[in-house]
Amino acid sequence: MSFRSGLSATTSVVLLLLIASLSFLPISALAAEPKLRFGSNGEFKILQVADMHFADGKSTPCLDVLPSQVKGCSDLNTSAFIHRMILAEKPNLIVFTGDNIYGSDATDAAKSLNAAFAPAIASNIPWAAVLGNHDQESTLSREGVMKHIVGLKNTLSQVNPPEAKSIDGFGNYNLEVGGVKGSSFENKSALNLYFLDSGDYSTVPSIPGYGWIKGFPTVLVSTCFFKA
Repeated sequence: MSFRSGLSATTSVVLLLLIASLSFLPISALAAEPKLRFGSNGEFKILQVADMHFADGKSTPCLDVLPSQVKGCSDLNTSAFIHRMILAEKPNLIVFTGDNIYGSDATDAAKSLNAAFAPAIASNIPWAAVLGNHDQESTLSREGVMKHIVGLKNTLSQVNPPEAKSIDGFGNYNLEVGGVKGSSFENKSALNLYFLDSGDYSTVPSIPGYGWIKGFPTVLVSTCFFKA
């Protein structure tokens, strides 16, 4: 996913990573060098990684592969693929958009998270992550998973904005990408990246499946959406 500075675009990608281009808002701390910035070629490249479903590394076999591919196939194949993609694409930012680990197969969430993000950490390229519906199914809560991610090397991930006390979920934040150095947008946000927690499973009895709606009383939800 590559962007060219100066073009206006709004893109929505899987698991609610929302990207709004050319917001031209002041960067939060103008005195500090932005962690993310368009290159001199006017481009900013993002490598998106979704649904790794990482578990226990070498001991976790691959799913949905041909019988001839089962032997020797494990989580390590995923790690090797991501490493190759990083080398091939040379992104400015790596974004993991949920289901980073598969909780029911991961015996230690912290170890699985460390291994899942290892290729990004080793690359020394800035990276960010949000949660899917499986990340909290191991030994850490959703809040615990996000707090662990925030503590890893080179990540720009945030648990939630410090000024937002009542926001739902964990991993809701905004990253700003500065304009080309030396240009009129050097000290402005030329690209805003919005990361949102898409939730996991519904806590509303009348709505099965995923937790896609929050903040309404059960009766109101039933009346508004399911009345015959």
